[in-house]
Amino acid sequence: MSNKNLLKIAFLSLFVSFQIQASDPVSGQIIATKSCDRCHGEFGISDDTDTPHLASQSVSYIIKQLQDYKSKVRGDKNMYKRAKKLDNQQMNDIATWYESQLLPETNILLRKNIKTPSLVNKGDVNRGIPPCDLCHGKDGKTSIGSTPVLAGQQFGYLLSTMEYFADGSRSNDPGGAVQGIIKKLSDVEIEALAVYYSELGGREAEE
Repeated sequence: MSNKNLLKIAFLSLFVSFQIQASDPVSGQIIATKSCDRCHGEFGISDDTDTPHLASQSVSYIIKQLQDYKSKVRGDKNMYKRAKKLDNQQMNDIATWYESQLLPETNILLRKNIKTPSLVNKGDVNRGIPPCDLCHGKDGKTSIGSTPVLAGQQFGYLLSTMEYFADGSRSNDPGGAVQGIIKKLSDVEIEALAVYYSELGGREAEE
């Protein structure tokens, strides 16, 4: 086989590989409408305080959670049934769709006037707790790698998620970093953080 033909095959293989990996938010929206909207709401905005908003979450965070559900690293029968049907391309498409959606603020004054817990911007050196904004940003919207956006997330979901990390029933955080920190927090501190981040997005922290 000539070098010219080999180069052509290599180019076509690279092109096909790129096409498979490229995200398609339109396809993601179609899948999300069929499989995700019932719980997570249209455009990834949930009406249930215990079900997370997916709008504005990063591609890497959503893909990681779907993969963890699929491999049962993160336990949830309902999510497992859905995630196991998705291939990597579909996960990427869904994640890209949700990342492109905006989570609307409902009360800007609430966000401006909220009191910031010291754990958010100072942490607690004596307990070895770094400030939350180190990873989640001062606006609660920073997403580093698979770090989730917290501003405007549902209060009930934030509260239950931190409680799950604290009691060990959830442990899919990279390196166990989040679990290690939350285990050091009191119930009062956990609730205060859940209230803060939900209201940081201009949303009332309704139980």
